[in-house]
Amino acid sequence: MRAAQARAVVVILLLSSIPQTISSEGNEAEPILQGQSEEPGPFWILLTCILESCPGMELSIISDGESFHYSDTHRVEWSGIVKNTVEWELMGSDSLRPEDFVVTSISSDNEGLMEEEDLPDIVPSPGQNSDWLSIDYSSMCQLNRCDETNWEKDRVTFTGSLENSSDEDAILVLGDFGDVVKITDINSRNSVDLEVWHRGEEKTLVRSISSSDFDGLLIDYPQYSELWIRIVQSSLGDFSPYKFDIVSFDGDKEGPDGHELPNPWTYGYQLYANSTNDNVFRGHISTGDIEGDSILVSSGSKILMRLDCEFTGGVSLDIVIHEMGNITTKILENLDDCPEELQTPESTTGVEFNMKSEVLSEWYIEITPHTNGDGSLNGDAPDFLWTETGPSEFWTHLRPGPSSVSGSLGPGDSVDIHPLEIDDENGSLVMIRSDIDSPVTYQIQELKQGGWQILNYTNGAMISLPKGNHAIRVEGLSPIIGDVNYEFTILYLGENIPDDGEYRDMSHLFTNFYILIGFLMILPLLVVLWWNRSTIVQRDRARKVNEKHDIERLSKLREKLTKSIIEDIADPREIEVALGKLRETPWEGVLDEWGNPDLRHMTEQIEICAWRPVNDSFLMIGIRTFEKRWSLAALNLNSPEGSNIEIDSINPSHICEGQDIFLDSIEPHSKKFLRISIGGNPSNIELEISGLVDGEPLAAVPREALSWEKEE
Repeated sequence: MRAAQARAVVVILLLSSIPQTISSEGNEAEPILQGQSEEPGPFWILLTCILESCPGMELSIISDGESFHYSDTHRVEWSGIVKNTVEWELMGSDSLRPEDFVVTSISSDNEGLMEEEDLPDIVPSPGQNSDWLSIDYSSMCQLNRCDETNWEKDRVTFTGSLENSSDEDAILVLGDFGDVVKITDINSRNSVDLEVWHRGEEKTLVRSISSSDFDGLLIDYPQYSELWIRIVQSSLGDFSPYKFDIVSFDGDKEGPDGHELPNPWTYGYQLYANSTNDNVFRGHISTGDIEGDSILVSSGSKILMRLDCEFTGGVSLDIVIHEMGNITTKILENLDDCPEELQTPESTTGVEFNMKSEVLSEWYIEITPHTNGDGSLNGDAPDFLWTETGPSEFWTHLRPGPSSVSGSLGPGDSVDIHPLEIDDENGSLVMIRSDIDSPVTYQIQELKQGGWQILNYTNGAMISLPKGNHAIRVEGLSPIIGDVNYEFTILYLGENIPDDGEYRDMSHLFTNFYILIGFLMILPLLVVLWWNRSTIVQRDRARKVNEKHDIERLSKLREKLTKSIIEDIADPREIEVALGKLRETPWEGVLDEWGNPDLRHMTEQIEICAWRPVNDSFLMIGIRTFEKRWSLAALNLNSPEGSNIEIDSINPSHICEGQDIFLDSIEPHSKKFLRISIGGNPSNIELEISGLVDGEPLAAVPREALSWEKEE
């Protein structure tokens, strides 16, 4: 609307010379300013000299083909009704410049409303009806639906005129009880009074404000009555155009989906404050709105938020924190203004602002997070997988692509969960590339859609994920003693397109070839075995004697450890002695006697085995190093589904903090055995060995988890 108004009265520098000059104090008059309006209706222009005197100052007007000329050394003006177009030009001495003048004007706005016929002088009596001109404009920018520029334009301009001091204009404003009407920017040739009237069973003058003292006006739309605005000249005067801006805020459409804005917040989603356009919220509380307004803004845990609030009329503010699990906590109440800063607690998902007022009020809240969060969140990424309802709006979905994802971990925040959305109908092949050196592990988890159980996972290596929501788990290597930054990219390796080709088994054509090649390859071995048959037989007899002794020894150690596990009556020192003797036994002998481990993982530097010998309360762990020494070694037990794991006891005794067991240093080519008593209710247990090898952080993480379901 302002753009159209600017077009109506254009103030520009001289574009062309007009062949008309006058003599003034020996100087020739030259064009200084000019403009035109093509909008019919009331028109007024006033040019005021800001110097002590402006010699040769003359205003030329051509309105609908009729010319007018006015000259003065301080101010010139013209007003009238324009039917088609009006052009004006200001002349003056060649010593004058455009910046020496102030231009004030009123003209019709083609996007606004105009008094086309003379309005009633007084507010009609109750019961009197006619086809009066009315103003019906509701805001489109309530709450946070517009940025600052559009908010300033969200109004309609009404233009009218008073013929003389006895002429008055009464204008009907449409609306409903609970709406708030705002009037701004009154401009008129002569000083006018703006009167507010209610017309119901009777008509009542509510208030009157002079345009000379006007600084904006908020009006409650009355109940069981109409709202009228009446424009009256403040003193004797002639023809006087006027205009004002007006907008109505519909109380029933203030909410995010076009309904009422409740208090407290009842919508099943949150508002976002993650961008410069959406982090400013505005609203109004009418005198009939006893409950008031509220907004719930999406947030994150452990972030610092800067708040900027403006309340008119007096507002009582409560601040409520929303946490995971639909937990709400009121942290501040009965405030008359926002705190400058707000630190959100752990597990925060949103911040709710509850506002009440006993009088007509306008409120404004701007929220700016101080810190960048994990991924694209304002705050810390959640530490646990989402529940049966799926990822909430607090989680921001990641997608495979070239953009990197960054975040941070620290003491008390060892895990970040990021949702990963797959759009390909046949699924996608993805993997994780670490973009910076960081002591963290990445895990891509394939989830069952709907139930969200973990079906498969990799340590960042390539995996095929079906369409739907899955998860990326980022975990810091123990121990975490400071802030740890990480950055990774989800590489898209293409759609997992199934191969529907037909294949035929042709292996039978090569059977004879396979037999011949196999015989030729084992023939040298048969010759060597024949030459050394006597030596092998004697060595085998000696080995069997030694193995029998070792097996008996291992069997007794296993019986002792198992007995202590079942009956829990053995002296801890006796258990440690048994574990020490087990450490002196060859690794292969332990594997043969104890059987296949329930979990086994081997890298170039270390091998990890875990047995669950009797029941679901104890875990036997064996660790073997190879060429390198491990310093500051630690063993971490966790559940990928976020279930609690409690460590009740450790043999031999080690320092334990939470789920971390500190093993100190492990020498090269050495073995270590632990017996760990497990508490809590984990369904699966993951193991992780971390430490320093050659001064660099290193971790060994088995790809599979150990099932720990309790037997019924």
